[in-house]
Amino acid sequence: MENVTAAVSLALLLFGAPAAVPSVLDIEKEKAALIRTDIEFSDAAQKLGVGEAFLLYADEGATMLPSGGDAVTGKEEVRKQFADFPKGATLAWKPFRADVARSGDLGYTLGTYESRAPGPDGKTVTRYGKYCSVWKKKDGSWKWVVDVGTPSPGPR
Repeated sequence: MENVTAAVSLALLLFGAPAAVPSVLDIEKEKAALIRTDIEFSDAAQKLGVGEAFLLYADEGATMLPSGGDAVTGKEEVRKQFADFPKGATLAWKPFRADVARSGDLGYTLGTYESRAPGPDGKTVTRYGKYCSVWKKKDGSWKWVVDVGTPSPGPR
């Protein structure tokens, strides 16, 4: 028996102990934290401006897949994506689902968004859509790594 214990101890020392797998309860807490982060992200877009919020919550290598446009990667490209965001325009969103990997460091949110911007005639034009954001937990906080948004009909 001592030989088995010694062998297991040696294997753990050489290869490391297996990482603790978060419990189902911990995963539910992480899902709730991710939903809160996405809501805070939308709130920041209202307070700081859309572009600033996207930069604040972005991972360094974040990639946006805008509807009808080319993929953009990296914070500088994300900044450029919002450079022409119309003055007076808003973008607000609300997640309706989140899931988190068992590792607790990767997840996604799904939600709907509403954008409002002045139209050519000066009247406000409202557009609706849905989105999927992929998130990575880094240094204890969630950062988006992929963001995809597509237009959709308004609420019914």
